[in-house]
Amino acid sequence: MVIQYVVDCKSPPKGDCTSASVRDVRQVAIEMGSKDQQNGKVGSDEKPEKFRRSSCPPTMASENLITVRRQPFTQTSFDELHLNTDQTPVNRLSKIKENIYCSKKRSWKILTSYIPFIKTIRYYKLREYLMVDFLAGLTVGILHIPQALGFGQLTSVKIENGLYTSLWPILIYMIFGTSPHVSMGTSAVICILTATVVDRQGEMFQSLHPDLINKTIAGNYSSIDDLPEYLDYKESIAMSVTLFCGLMMIAMGFLKLGFITAYLSESFFAAFTSGAAVHIFTSQVTPMLGINVPRHSGVFKIVKNYKGIFEHITEVNFTALICAVITMVVILIVKDCINERFKHKIVIPIPIELIVVIVGTLAAYFGEFNKNFGVDIVGSIPNSIPAPVLPPVDEAPDFLVDCFILAILIFANTIAMAKICAKKHNYEVDDSQEMIAYGMCNFLSCFLKCFPSSVAPPRSMVSSAMNTKTTLNGLVTSVLILMIILFISPLFAALPKAILAAIIAVALKGLFVQISIGYKYWKVSKYDFVIWLSTFLAVVFLDIDVGLGVGVGVSLISVVFQTQFASGYRVGRSKDGVFVEHKKYNDSQETLGVKVFRYNSSLYFANAEIFRSQVYGKTVNPRKLLKLLKKKEKKVAKTQKDGVYNNEFRRDSVITRELNNYITTTPGGDPVKSPAYDSVQNRLNNAEIGMSTFSGMDNPGFSIPEEMSSNSYTRKQNGFNNNTQSRMGRRHSSLDSTFLDDEEDPDDGGEVVTDAKLRSLRKTHHVIIDCSAINYLDVSGANVLSHMFVEYGHVNITMFLAGCSATMRDAMKHAGVYDKIPLENVFVELSDALAVAKTHKIIPLPSSGLGDFSDDEAAEDCYVTNL
Repeated sequence: MVIQYVVDCKSPPKGDCTSASVRDVRQVAIEMGSKDQQNGKVGSDEKPEKFRRSSCPPTMASENLITVRRQPFTQTSFDELHLNTDQTPVNRLSKIKENIYCSKKRSWKILTSYIPFIKTIRYYKLREYLMVDFLAGLTVGILHIPQALGFGQLTSVKIENGLYTSLWPILIYMIFGTSPHVSMGTSAVICILTATVVDRQGEMFQSLHPDLINKTIAGNYSSIDDLPEYLDYKESIAMSVTLFCGLMMIAMGFLKLGFITAYLSESFFAAFTSGAAVHIFTSQVTPMLGINVPRHSGVFKIVKNYKGIFEHITEVNFTALICAVITMVVILIVKDCINERFKHKIVIPIPIELIVVIVGTLAAYFGEFNKNFGVDIVGSIPNSIPAPVLPPVDEAPDFLVDCFILAILIFANTIAMAKICAKKHNYEVDDSQEMIAYGMCNFLSCFLKCFPSSVAPPRSMVSSAMNTKTTLNGLVTSVLILMIILFISPLFAALPKAILAAIIAVALKGLFVQISIGYKYWKVSKYDFVIWLSTFLAVVFLDIDVGLGVGVGVSLISVVFQTQFASGYRVGRSKDGVFVEHKKYNDSQETLGVKVFRYNSSLYFANAEIFRSQVYGKTVNPRKLLKLLKKKEKKVAKTQKDGVYNNEFRRDSVITRELNNYITTTPGGDPVKSPAYDSVQNRLNNAEIGMSTFSGMDNPGFSIPEEMSSNSYTRKQNGFNNNTQSRMGRRHSSLDSTFLDDEEDPDDGGEVVTDAKLRSLRKTHHVIIDCSAINYLDVSGANVLSHMFVEYGHVNITMFLAGCSATMRDAMKHAGVYDKIPLENVFVELSDALAVAKTHKIIPLPSSGLGDFSDDEAAEDCYVTNL
């Protein structure tokens, strides 16, 4: 038995393939000369065939074709020759003892891994890094100012809380972080999620303190959101959320659980952030219109919010609206027409948001917008740093789930931004240490009246564009924010809230454009589109936290569905000897009598039965074959008993039907025999196409002629011309489809049994399962393989396994698969299994009759039998 491989080298410069390694080589024969030239494979001037593709240049010499010849290997024989048996088992206890030691080098490594700031100071290059870090920190700090003011309003807390969140997390990340380009601080999506928790808890607080409503009715305050005690309560809730977010991220960082974010797909994040953008924009509509509408929370809150907006639409403050429109237009023009268009020519982008804030503040101050036009303004901002306070934890059980969700999103968004910058600037980030750093930013800052902090991609991209060198740039940013708080923040008291709302609305432009990506998911994967659509709709119309849960649930379910309903297919061989999906390629051919099935998924409890159904549907269903054979057996016995059955007449009728495929009719109605008619007649007359004996009678198991059991189903061996061979291919194709048409038997209402149907089913003597794409196998999957082998055995079809991984073989060993499937039926590769299977032919069915499945075989180790 010989296996032949053709190895195509990748195309190196000048068409020179230098080497190719092929494992398990017994003998390598390099075929050169006229044979290849005649076949037109290599070095020929003939135009390549339609279906041929080659990775090597067409002018490649024949020396680059390598034919590998070796005997086929079962997995056992291969392991006996090549398996490394000298490996000593790992002693876990001794390994732990070896790693418990202390040295200066190790202490320094551990210390700098958890506090990277020490290493940054130790290797800081003053002349090379200082000016770059200073300019980058100053630029990022300027971008922080308007976002700090706007996102403080977005989080539904005090404006100054946004300034504090832009100060302390930056300093803390400078000490514990590893990416010089990550800009911690306020972030739109995290702020709106925090606002959801704050508003929900605020409604509960209002229900417990009805006297707050009386204060607003008395006219001391325009709305309940202006009450100092109510703002203090919401501030404390935001601090508590920050505390538990930080603790969770620190714990996950030490436990190295950063892989959790791998369960959230790109389509989920795209839909979630786009849906959150709708809520963010909605929350800013009221300040841009200058109207006071109570905030709603819970399911369908966006519908309730817009209902309230339209109910108060007649109360629009046109001065606030004009301020918002002018702000958005100016920012869009500068960002898109100047900063984006000339980003390669300007060193520092124009800080248009800060310019708008300054100009708007001056205009509102000198024009007295609040007094003359009733425009809502920011109001007084304290110019001092608050003393650390302990966040309340008594209401923490109400929002612990929200804290976990926030922690995951903070890590996922920030680490994604860090890896983008790391890839661009050729350095590595430690996922676990980054999670610890994000946790420390939130845990330590919560005592200083901060809300949850995360990365803001625009600030990080600016930092990356300025080629920031180290995390020390955060020191410059923090000093700038500190100076703003201590000396300049009171000057922002006259700033209209409409301008801050407009700044936030413009910042959402990218997220709104991102909605159009849903069309891409529809084209690429329907599973991704379902995740995207369900997440987006749930976030928009239900609520952010509800939509997040829906998105995560649909994402996990989609993973199960993708593996559960993974596609398998029959494998054929192309003219070039490549294993391909059968019938998808025009030149694909199967080995006569052998069906190969490849499954592209793990095999476990959720898809084990689906796997069996696909194998039976695409190859041979042994249950159906056994049923038809037994039904034919009964009919044969009945006709024998009545003395009506005539085997010779039946045999002649079968031969007549076979020969009719090679007779055509002229336009005049005269029959014309094909040139292959005589050879086919001789072959059919000499073949055992009739029935074997069944207890001395006729057996419905048809035998394929021995010469047809070979894999060499070619024109040369059978003496057919091209036309005859194509007709034979069409005839076999029709036989394959015949038994799929389940006609009703008039005698019993079941499936009718025909000779063509049985011949189609019985011509397969081997079924090979290509397991090379199965990377996981559990007990249910192992049991299905065992029982499939037994079921095929009842109809004398042999099942082979090929390409099983080491973990899969180990699982089969412990699951007892080898008690039913012999080791000689498990092969190293598909080529080995096919080389052995094609030399066999159909095994006649037993003369003592067909046996049913036993009770144990039918039960298949099912737990129900033990109840």
